[in-house]
Amino acid sequence: MTMGHKEQARPAALVSVIIVNFNGAAVIAQCLRSVYDQPYRPMEVIVVDNASSDGSAAMVADAYPDVRLLINSSNLGFATGNNQGVKAAKGEYVVLLNNDTVVGRQWLMPLVDMLDRPGVAAVTSRVVTENVPAALYERNGTINYLGYNIMREFSDLSEVFFAGGASLMFRREDVGIPFLDEYFLYHEDVFLSWKLRLLGKKVAMAQESVVHHRGSVSTRRQPPRVVTFFQERNRLLNALLFYETRTLLLLLPYVLADGVAKVVLALVSGRKSLVGILRGYGWMLRHAGWIRHTRTALQNSRRVADHEVMKMMSCRVADSHSGPANALNRISRGYARIVGLAFHE
Repeated sequence: MTMGHKEQARPAALVSVIIVNFNGAAVIAQCLRSVYDQPYRPMEVIVVDNASSDGSAAMVADAYPDVRLLINSSNLGFATGNNQGVKAAKGEYVVLLNNDTVVGRQWLMPLVDMLDRPGVAAVTSRVVTENVPAALYERNGTINYLGYNIMREFSDLSEVFFAGGASLMFRREDVGIPFLDEYFLYHEDVFLSWKLRLLGKKVAMAQESVVHHRGSVSTRRQPPRVVTFFQERNRLLNALLFYETRTLLLLLPYVLADGVAKVVLALVSGRKSLVGILRGYGWMLRHAGWIRHTRTALQNSRRVADHEVMKMMSCRVADSHSGPANALNRISRGYARIVGLAFHE
Protein backbone atom coordinates (compact mmCIF):
# COMPACT_ATOMS: atom_id res chain seq x y z
CA MET A 1 0.00 0.00 0.00
CA THR A 2 1.32 3.43 -0.95
CA MET A 3 1.37 5.83 1.97
CA GLY A 4 1.06 9.61 1.82
CA HIS A 5 3.63 12.02 3.18
CA LYS A 6 1.68 12.59 6.42
CA GLU A 7 1.55 8.86 7.14
CA GLN A 8 5.28 8.43 6.41
CA ALA A 9 6.06 11.11 9.01
CA ARG A 10 4.26 9.28 11.81
CA PRO A 11 6.09 8.80 15.14
CA ALA A 12 8.09 5.61 15.63
CA ALA A 13 6.89 4.91 19.19
CA LEU A 14 5.41 1.42 19.55
CA VAL A 15 1.73 1.43 20.55
CA SER A 16 0.32 -1.62 22.35
CA VAL A 17 -3.43 -2.09 21.80
CA ILE A 18 -5.03 -4.24 24.51
CA ILE A 19 -8.48 -5.76 24.00
CA VAL A 20 -10.13 -7.78 26.76
CA ASN A 21 -12.55 -10.32 25.31
CA PHE A 22 -15.32 -12.31 26.94
CA ASN A 23 -17.65 -14.16 24.57
CA GLY A 24 -17.21 -11.49 21.92
CA ALA A 25 -17.58 -13.68 18.82
CA ALA A 26 -20.23 -11.34 17.40
CA VAL A 27 -18.05 -8.22 17.60
CA ILE A 28 -14.33 -8.80 18.00
CA ALA A 29 -13.53 -9.61 14.37
CA GLN A 30 -14.93 -6.27 13.22
CA CYS A 31 -13.00 -4.53 16.00
CA LEU A 32 -9.71 -6.16 15.01
CA ARG A 33 -10.21 -5.40 11.32
CA SER A 34 -10.64 -1.71 12.12
CA VAL A 35 -7.56 -1.70 14.37
CA TYR A 36 -5.33 -3.28 11.75
CA ASP A 37 -6.63 -0.80 9.19
CA GLN A 38 -4.77 1.95 11.06
CA PRO A 39 -1.95 3.57 9.09
CA TYR A 40 -0.06 4.11 12.35
CA ARG A 41 2.91 1.79 12.85
CA PRO A 42 4.60 0.26 14.81
CA MET A 43 1.70 -1.34 16.66
CA GLU A 44 1.15 -4.57 18.55
CA VAL A 45 -2.27 -6.01 19.41
CA ILE A 46 -2.83 -8.06 22.56
CA VAL A 47 -6.13 -9.85 23.15
CA VAL A 48 -6.76 -11.08 26.69
CA ASP A 49 -9.49 -13.71 26.60
CA ASN A 50 -11.42 -14.26 29.84
CA ALA A 51 -12.35 -17.93 29.33
CA SER A 52 -14.79 -17.32 26.46
CA SER A 53 -17.10 -20.23 25.66
CA ASP A 54 -18.26 -19.00 22.24
CA GLY A 55 -15.17 -19.85 20.20
CA SER A 56 -14.03 -16.24 19.92
CA ALA A 57 -10.52 -16.96 21.21
CA ALA A 58 -10.00 -19.71 18.61
CA MET A 59 -11.34 -17.40 15.92
CA VAL A 60 -8.84 -14.70 16.86
CA ALA A 61 -5.96 -17.18 16.88
CA ASP A 62 -6.93 -18.51 13.46
CA ALA A 63 -7.83 -15.28 11.65
CA TYR A 64 -5.30 -12.94 13.28
CA PRO A 65 -2.01 -14.80 13.82
CA ASP A 66 -0.19 -11.53 14.55
CA VAL A 67 -2.31 -10.98 17.67
CA ARG A 68 -0.67 -11.86 20.98
CA LEU A 69 -3.41 -13.95 22.56
CA LEU A 70 -3.48 -14.44 26.34
CA ILE A 71 -6.08 -16.99 27.47
CA ASN A 72 -7.34 -17.13 31.05
CA SER A 73 -8.89 -20.24 32.57
CA SER A 74 -11.64 -18.17 34.20
CA ASN A 75 -13.27 -14.76 33.76
CA LEU A 76 -10.98 -12.39 35.62
CA GLY A 77 -12.88 -9.26 34.60
CA PHE A 78 -12.08 -6.08 32.69
CA ALA A 79 -9.72 -4.63 35.31
CA THR A 80 -7.49 -7.69 35.77
CA GLY A 81 -7.62 -8.57 32.07
CA ASN A 82 -6.28 -5.15 31.13
CA ASN A 83 -3.68 -5.32 33.90
CA GLN A 84 -2.46 -8.59 32.38
CA GLY A 85 -2.28 -6.99 28.96
CA VAL A 86 -0.29 -4.03 30.26
CA LYS A 87 2.20 -6.37 31.95
CA ALA A 88 2.70 -8.16 28.63
CA ALA A 89 2.84 -4.97 26.54
CA LYS A 90 6.07 -3.79 24.97
CA GLY A 91 4.90 -0.40 23.73
CA GLU A 92 5.76 3.02 25.09
CA TYR A 93 2.08 3.90 24.60
CA VAL A 94 -0.74 1.61 25.71
CA VAL A 95 -4.35 1.75 24.50
CA LEU A 96 -7.16 -0.10 26.24
CA LEU A 97 -9.94 -0.81 23.74
CA ASN A 98 -13.32 -2.49 24.21
CA ASN A 99 -14.02 -5.51 22.03
CA ASP A 100 -17.40 -4.10 20.93
CA THR A 101 -15.89 -1.05 19.22
CA VAL A 102 -15.03 -0.13 15.65
CA VAL A 103 -12.34 2.52 15.40
CA GLY A 104 -11.96 5.19 12.73
CA ARG A 105 -9.02 4.88 10.37
CA GLN A 106 -7.23 7.86 11.98
CA TRP A 107 -7.94 6.63 15.51
CA LEU A 108 -4.43 6.29 16.96
CA MET A 109 -2.53 9.34 15.78
CA PRO A 110 -4.75 11.95 17.52
CA LEU A 111 -4.42 10.00 20.77
CA VAL A 112 -0.63 10.05 20.52
CA ASP A 113 -0.63 13.76 19.64
CA MET A 114 -2.83 14.64 22.63
CA LEU A 115 -0.79 12.49 25.02
CA ASP A 116 2.35 14.33 23.93
CA ARG A 117 0.96 17.63 25.23
CA PRO A 118 2.55 18.88 28.50
CA GLY A 119 1.03 17.39 31.64
CA VAL A 120 -1.41 15.05 29.89
CA ALA A 121 -1.29 11.55 31.38
CA ALA A 122 -4.37 9.86 29.89
CA VAL A 123 -6.41 10.41 26.74
CA THR A 124 -9.75 9.07 25.57
CA SER A 125 -11.32 9.02 22.13
CA ARG A 126 -14.62 10.55 21.10
CA VAL A 127 -16.65 7.41 21.72
CA VAL A 128 -19.96 7.46 19.84
CA THR A 129 -22.20 4.91 21.51
CA GLU A 130 -25.04 3.21 19.70
CA ASN A 131 -28.51 4.72 20.33
CA VAL A 132 -27.15 7.75 22.22
CA PRO A 133 -28.66 10.99 20.77
CA ALA A 134 -26.22 13.12 18.78
CA ALA A 135 -27.13 16.19 20.86
CA LEU A 136 -25.40 14.66 23.87
CA TYR A 137 -22.05 14.90 22.08
CA GLU A 138 -22.27 18.66 21.55
CA ARG A 139 -20.58 19.07 24.94
CA ASN A 140 -18.51 16.63 26.95
CA GLY A 141 -19.86 15.20 30.17
CA THR A 142 -18.40 14.72 33.63
CA ILE A 143 -19.39 12.99 36.88
CA ASN A 144 -21.13 14.37 39.93
CA TYR A 145 -19.94 14.09 43.52
CA LEU A 146 -21.16 10.48 43.80
CA GLY A 147 -19.73 9.32 40.48
CA TYR A 148 -22.86 9.40 38.30
CA ASN A 149 -22.52 10.59 34.72
CA ILE A 150 -23.72 14.13 34.04
CA MET A 151 -23.89 15.03 30.36
CA ARG A 152 -23.18 18.27 28.47
CA GLU A 153 -20.91 20.09 30.94
CA PHE A 154 -17.79 21.13 29.00
CA SER A 155 -17.93 23.31 25.89
CA ASP A 156 -14.19 22.74 25.38
CA LEU A 157 -14.31 19.33 23.72
CA SER A 158 -10.83 18.37 24.89
CA GLU A 159 -12.01 18.49 28.53
CA VAL A 160 -13.31 15.45 30.40
CA PHE A 161 -13.15 14.41 34.04
CA PHE A 162 -12.20 10.83 33.20
CA ALA A 163 -10.88 8.96 30.19
CA GLY A 164 -13.46 6.34 29.27
CA GLY A 165 -12.23 2.76 29.23
CA ALA A 166 -13.77 2.01 25.82
CA SER A 167 -10.71 3.69 24.25
CA LEU A 168 -8.07 4.90 26.70
CA MET A 169 -4.39 5.67 26.02
CA PHE A 170 -1.55 6.29 28.47
CA ARG A 171 2.22 5.96 28.68
CA ARG A 172 3.19 2.70 30.33
CA GLU A 173 6.06 4.29 32.27
CA ASP A 174 3.79 7.02 33.68
CA VAL A 175 0.88 4.83 34.79
CA GLY A 176 2.24 1.31 35.26
CA ILE A 177 -0.52 -1.16 36.11
CA PRO A 178 -3.66 0.95 35.65
CA PHE A 179 -6.36 -0.68 37.76
CA LEU A 180 -7.03 -2.40 41.05
CA ASP A 181 -7.89 -6.04 40.41
CA GLU A 182 -10.68 -5.77 42.98
CA TYR A 183 -12.74 -3.54 40.67
CA PHE A 184 -13.36 -6.38 38.15
CA LEU A 185 -15.56 -4.16 35.94
CA TYR A 186 -17.23 -0.72 36.03
CA HIS A 187 -15.77 2.59 37.23
CA GLU A 188 -12.16 1.42 36.90
CA ASP A 189 -11.59 4.12 34.28
CA VAL A 190 -12.85 6.73 36.75
CA PHE A 191 -10.48 5.26 39.35
CA LEU A 192 -7.46 5.67 37.07
CA SER A 193 -8.36 9.20 35.97
CA TRP A 194 -9.15 10.36 39.51
CA LYS A 195 -5.84 8.95 40.71
CA LEU A 196 -3.98 10.84 37.98
CA ARG A 197 -5.79 14.06 38.89
CA LEU A 198 -4.71 13.71 42.52
CA LEU A 199 -1.15 13.57 41.18
CA GLY A 200 -1.66 16.82 39.31
CA LYS A 201 -1.88 15.19 35.87
CA LYS A 202 -4.28 16.12 33.10
CA VAL A 203 -6.88 13.88 31.45
CA ALA A 204 -8.12 14.83 28.00
CA MET A 205 -10.19 13.82 24.98
CA ALA A 206 -8.89 13.69 21.41
CA GLN A 207 -11.94 14.65 19.34
CA GLU A 208 -10.42 13.49 16.04
CA SER A 209 -9.94 9.98 17.41
CA VAL A 210 -13.37 8.50 16.73
CA VAL A 211 -14.64 5.18 18.05
CA HIS A 212 -18.05 3.65 17.42
CA HIS A 213 -19.23 1.64 20.42
CA ARG A 214 -22.04 -0.87 20.65
CA GLY A 215 -21.94 -0.86 24.44
CA SER A 216 -22.31 -3.56 27.12
CA VAL A 217 -22.08 -6.50 24.71
CA SER A 218 -20.32 -8.63 27.33
CA THR A 219 -21.85 -7.23 30.52
CA ARG A 220 -25.48 -7.38 29.36
CA ARG A 221 -25.25 -11.18 29.70
CA GLN A 222 -24.51 -10.84 33.41
CA PRO A 223 -27.33 -11.20 35.97
CA PRO A 224 -28.71 -7.85 37.23
CA ARG A 225 -27.50 -8.55 40.76
CA VAL A 226 -23.91 -8.91 39.50
CA VAL A 227 -24.05 -5.73 37.40
CA THR A 228 -25.61 -3.74 40.26
CA PHE A 229 -23.06 -5.08 42.74
CA PHE A 230 -20.06 -3.87 40.75
CA GLN A 231 -21.66 -0.60 39.65
CA GLU A 232 -22.71 0.45 43.14
CA ARG A 233 -19.72 -0.89 45.06
CA ASN A 234 -17.08 0.55 42.71
CA ARG A 235 -18.78 3.93 42.46
CA LEU A 236 -18.77 4.25 46.25
CA LEU A 237 -15.25 2.83 46.49
CA ASN A 238 -13.95 5.67 44.35
CA ALA A 239 -15.49 8.18 46.76
CA LEU A 240 -14.12 6.43 49.84
CA LEU A 241 -10.62 6.08 48.38
CA PHE A 242 -10.12 9.51 46.84
CA TYR A 243 -11.95 12.17 48.82
CA GLU A 244 -10.34 13.89 51.76
CA THR A 245 -11.95 13.16 55.12
CA ARG A 246 -13.54 16.61 55.36
CA THR A 247 -15.08 16.20 51.91
CA LEU A 248 -16.50 12.80 52.80
CA LEU A 249 -18.20 14.27 55.85
CA LEU A 250 -19.70 17.10 53.80
CA LEU A 251 -20.94 14.61 51.21
CA LEU A 252 -22.63 12.38 53.78
CA PRO A 253 -26.13 13.81 53.06
CA TYR A 254 -25.67 12.91 49.39
CA VAL A 255 -24.56 9.38 50.24
CA LEU A 256 -27.45 8.74 52.63
CA ALA A 257 -30.07 10.18 50.28
CA ASP A 258 -28.67 8.21 47.37
CA GLY A 259 -28.66 4.97 49.34
CA VAL A 260 -32.30 5.39 50.36
CA ALA A 261 -33.30 6.29 46.80
CA LYS A 262 -31.52 3.24 45.40
CA VAL A 263 -33.24 0.86 47.80
CA VAL A 264 -36.65 2.40 47.04
CA LEU A 265 -36.01 2.13 43.27
CA ALA A 266 -34.99 -1.49 43.68
CA LEU A 267 -38.14 -2.32 45.64
CA VAL A 268 -40.61 -0.30 43.57
CA SER A 269 -39.34 -0.37 40.00
CA GLY A 270 -36.79 -3.18 39.88
CA ARG A 271 -34.38 -0.91 37.98
CA LYS A 272 -31.65 -1.95 40.40
CA SER A 273 -31.10 -5.25 42.15
CA LEU A 274 -31.64 -4.94 45.89
CA VAL A 275 -29.50 -8.04 46.38
CA GLY A 276 -26.70 -6.42 44.39
CA ILE A 277 -26.91 -3.19 46.40
CA LEU A 278 -26.83 -5.00 49.75
CA ARG A 279 -23.97 -7.21 48.59
CA GLY A 280 -22.03 -4.10 47.66
CA TYR A 281 -22.48 -2.55 51.09
CA GLY A 282 -21.62 -5.88 52.72
CA TRP A 283 -18.40 -6.20 50.71
CA MET A 284 -17.22 -2.78 51.84
CA LEU A 285 -17.93 -3.62 55.48
CA ARG A 286 -16.05 -6.91 55.24
CA HIS A 287 -13.10 -5.25 53.49
CA ALA A 288 -12.86 -2.14 55.65
CA GLY A 289 -9.21 -2.90 56.38
CA TRP A 290 -8.33 -3.13 52.69
CA ILE A 291 -10.20 0.11 51.98
CA ARG A 292 -8.36 1.89 54.80
CA HIS A 293 -4.96 0.63 53.61
CA THR A 294 -5.61 1.49 49.96
CA ARG A 295 -7.03 4.89 50.87
CA THR A 296 -3.98 5.74 52.97
CA ALA A 297 -1.61 4.93 50.13
CA LEU A 298 -3.61 7.05 47.64
CA GLN A 299 -3.96 9.98 50.03
CA ASN A 300 -0.22 9.92 50.77
CA SER A 301 0.47 10.25 47.04
CA ARG A 302 -1.85 13.27 46.69
CA ARG A 303 -0.45 16.46 45.15
CA VAL A 304 -3.74 18.26 44.49
CA ALA A 305 -6.51 19.13 46.96
CA ASP A 306 -10.14 18.07 46.51
CA HIS A 307 -11.13 21.67 45.84
CA GLU A 308 -9.16 21.67 42.57
CA VAL A 309 -10.24 18.18 41.49
CA MET A 310 -13.91 18.89 42.17
CA LYS A 311 -13.87 21.93 39.87
CA MET A 312 -14.13 19.34 37.09
CA MET A 313 -17.19 17.68 38.70
CA SER A 314 -20.85 18.64 38.64
CA CYS A 315 -22.92 19.42 41.72
CA ARG A 316 -26.06 18.22 39.91
CA VAL A 317 -27.62 15.12 41.40
CA ALA A 318 -29.93 14.38 38.48
CA ASP A 319 -29.03 14.42 34.79
CA SER A 320 -32.45 15.71 33.79
CA HIS A 321 -34.28 18.99 33.32
CA SER A 322 -37.66 17.92 34.67
CA GLY A 323 -39.27 19.96 37.41
CA PRO A 324 -38.31 17.64 40.31
CA ALA A 325 -34.78 17.21 38.93
CA ASN A 326 -34.29 20.96 38.62
CA ALA A 327 -35.48 21.43 42.20
CA LEU A 328 -33.06 18.79 43.51
CA ASN A 329 -30.21 20.28 41.52
CA ARG A 330 -30.92 23.77 42.90
CA ILE A 331 -30.88 22.38 46.45
CA SER A 332 -27.59 20.61 45.76
CA ARG A 333 -26.02 23.74 44.28
CA GLY A 334 -27.12 25.81 47.27
CA TYR A 335 -25.75 23.26 49.73
CA ALA A 336 -22.43 23.05 47.86
CA ARG A 337 -22.05 26.84 47.96
CA ILE A 338 -22.89 27.05 51.66
CA VAL A 339 -20.44 24.36 52.79
CA GLY A 340 -17.72 25.26 50.27
CA LEU A 341 -17.76 22.27 47.91
CA ALA A 342 -16.26 23.15 44.54
CA PHE A 343 -17.96 22.22 41.27
CA HIS A 344 -17.81 22.96 37.57
CA GLU A 345 -19.50 26.28 36.83
